[in-house]
Amino acid sequence: MPDTEAEHAGPYRLLEFLGEGGMGVVRRGLRHDDREVAIKLLKPELAGNADFRHRLAREVDTMRRVRSPYVAEVLDADVSADRPYVVTRFIQGSPLDDAVRADGPFTGEALRRVAAGLADALVAIHRAGVVHRDLKPNNVMLVGGSPVVIDFGIAHAVDATRLTRLGQVVGTPGYMGPELIEGAVPGPAADVYGWAATVTFAASGRSPYGSGSLNSVLARIAAGRPDLADVPAGLQPILRTALDRDPARRPSAARLAQWIREVDLGVPVPADEPGAASVTAPDPRTRDRPPPADKRPPVPRPPAPRPPLRVYKVLAYLVIAAVSAVCAVLPLAAGVGTVAATWYLRAGDVAIRKRRVPVQRAGDLLLAPSRAKSGRIRATLVLLPAAVYAGLFATAAGVALFAAGRHSATIGPEVITKGTAFVFGSMTLAGPRVMAPRRQLVRVLSALARDRRSAWGATLVIAGLTAAAALTAWALPPSWWPSGASYYDLGRLVRPLTKMW
Repeated sequence: MPDTEAEHAGPYRLLEFLGEGGMGVVRRGLRHDDREVAIKLLKPELAGNADFRHRLAREVDTMRRVRSPYVAEVLDADVSADRPYVVTRFIQGSPLDDAVRADGPFTGEALRRVAAGLADALVAIHRAGVVHRDLKPNNVMLVGGSPVVIDFGIAHAVDATRLTRLGQVVGTPGYMGPELIEGAVPGPAADVYGWAATVTFAASGRSPYGSGSLNSVLARIAAGRPDLADVPAGLQPILRTALDRDPARRPSAARLAQWIREVDLGVPVPADEPGAASVTAPDPRTRDRPPPADKRPPVPRPPAPRPPLRVYKVLAYLVIAAVSAVCAVLPLAAGVGTVAATWYLRAGDVAIRKRRVPVQRAGDLLLAPSRAKSGRIRATLVLLPAAVYAGLFATAAGVALFAAGRHSATIGPEVITKGTAFVFGSMTLAGPRVMAPRRQLVRVLSALARDRRSAWGATLVIAGLTAAAALTAWALPPSWWPSGASYYDLGRLVRPLTKMW
């Protein structure tokens, strides 16, 4: 078997070879709890590209947010390993292209199930901000008649590193949007094009632009005349719209999911009888005949819709504002707590980005610092420079307020203390070029509030707490608890400077 020299990938035991593609090989693997997973080991030439590792780490962070029964979700990854790998849910099924070649094209409700499931998969992928980039029949697994998309997002990371200069073609002609062939940046419309080409294959057994040499396929794509002769008549207008040469004129994945559930998928007119007035009835032995109710595979429930990533970013900033307001009231206690929280978030961010721990639930994110020594070491090393960095901003704010107090009686030691502490808290967590704590906070919030309802609830709670903290900071004087000092001590310290001024 290819690639059998390595028996482990991180904590996973590697088993048999499952497949090979342009980016690497796929092996079945076992976790410590004997759960089966699929492990994609990337090619050595990709592993040697530092830019690729960086981009893949960013893509994996985003791909973790995709949750759908029609997508093989990313469970874990390690982009810092000698040979980077990505771990996904193991799909026990057969590729769509193998199923079509073995049993013939899909028709009727079987075709609708495939087309609707693929559209729902793209809805979940695009909602998370990911572009699949290479949707095609052998990237679709069939499980009980339902499709499951694999390899989403990884192709985008590879293409972003411009590895095509090494002679690799990222994408499959016939399933790639014309804009990608011309070098455009891949977007959701490219996946819509791949959806239409894949559904055409499922319905007819061939790509909409046929086969043959690369030049001949590209020429037919450039002409913009797909062959949909064997596709059900009701489906043809949808596919032609999704295969439009102009990405702006293609529908969204959500619109496709709606259309495909309403279209009539009757038996198509045979290709050699385009004007026939009647068609042959479907063979009752084909997949159109529904199985008995007690033997039908369960239809997966669509996942609850997730809010966009910007919602979690806003929640993170609200949390940071609330913490900063508490620092204004309790400069010493809250300041120390903020530094400790920053260390914790930094350690978790390092552990996740370096893929030192698997992340499958919110608890894994919360416990990540305790499970990865490298994260704790890195966070400790940057703790002092980070505190000095925030302290410089806070000092600048205090000096500015002190100077303003020379011309305003309303700015005294109390206001200077509050302003300095507020700036210190906010700069510690989210100052310029300080991304790690905020990034980890977004991950935690995204894991805790997984759907729109819980996200709205979290927004109301966090916004209420932030408003309460702001009002408290406005109304109460700062306290140096637990030291016993008061903000008047600051006044005694700066009074000689005031006289000198």
